[in-house]
Amino acid sequence: MFKRKKKLELNNDELRILFSSLNDFKNALLKENKYPDSVNETMTKLKSKMKVDKYDLGIMINGLDRTRKEMVKNNQDTSNVDQLLLRLLKINEE
Repeated sequence: MFKRKKKLELNNDELRILFSSLNDFKNALLKENKYPDSVNETMTKLKSKMKVDKYDLGIMINGLDRTRKEMVKNNQDTSNVDQLLLRLLKINEE
């Protein structure tokens, strides 16, 4: 069965936040001695065609959630990450 893919339309700031979060997520997985292959694949898909499936969206949401938690711990403003998370959650539900 074919997986339904979603097209993402992100502005430069959102893309920067997402790549930064995914990179941090990848580094966290490496520190935990876990394989970051799925995060690497998701980052590659984002660079090439911006079409992702639910699995990729889940990885993005997880990475952004980790970034948000770290920002909250450091008393930083999370409004941009919150907006992007909400957009991705909405796309994931469709």
